[in-house]
Amino acid sequence: MTAQFSGRIDRTSPEPYYLQLVRLLEADIDSGRYEVGDRLPGETEMCREFALARSTVRETLRSLQMRGRIEVVPRRGAFVLGERTVGWHMEPLKSFLQLKPGVRSTDISTKVLKAGLETLPPLAASQLQLEEGTLGFALRRVRSLDGQVGLVTDSFLPSEFASLLMATNVIHGTASLHDSLAEAGHGVVGTQSHVEAVNAPSEIAEMLLVDAATPLLRINAVCCRQDKTPVHAYTTWLRTDVVNVTLVASIQNHEISIPRPAST
Repeated sequence: MTAQFSGRIDRTSPEPYYLQLVRLLEADIDSGRYEVGDRLPGETEMCREFALARSTVRETLRSLQMRGRIEVVPRRGAFVLGERTVGWHMEPLKSFLQLKPGVRSTDISTKVLKAGLETLPPLAASQLQLEEGTLGFALRRVRSLDGQVGLVTDSFLPSEFASLLMATNVIHGTASLHDSLAEAGHGVVGTQSHVEAVNAPSEIAEMLLVDAATPLLRINAVCCRQDKTPVHAYTTWLRTDVVNVTLVASIQNHEISIPRPAST
């Protein structure tokens, strides 16, 4: 009998099981294994197939429904949806190359403006639980959707990650930062974010090709490893007229105190 799913849960991975299952089901949908209108196997079948708790499977289905991939119909099941609206679905636990565009818009490009060691800004140093004035790895990236600039992100990591990341394609904009960290044994499993609407500072406005003081969405976050150590602090400035955003985060026993960015 043909297996109902093409992938398996990696129980050695720090990635939460429900996020792994989200990724596996999305891959099966994208590959055509499950087509528009198809009913996914039920909760009981998924629990048995992947040896997962029912609560984990339900969290997976909720996440897929929030992404616009399925519709959960009470007493009937979960059904695969068709085209989603154009935009990006952002998950703080995932890196920028893992953002998924709507099916009608597939050209996502990344331009790296800087990558190297520098004195960490006070906020980033505090988020990473380092002393003010500490040297760290800084990475600035600009993302475009179908040639239209959509967001700018400043990432900061402790200095010991500099040599690791400088040896990857992260600095060329063609590799995932979080995937690169995970491959080196520093997988991110928790995040905490502050999201607010703010006026664009002149430098950011210039990079995003908008007028100064244009309202933008600012996401300020810090991500941690399994041992609760913060390893990645970032600030994203985002044009909501270009990027439609859904934020989905999971924090499982990872408490991080993040200073709020100063108002602008």
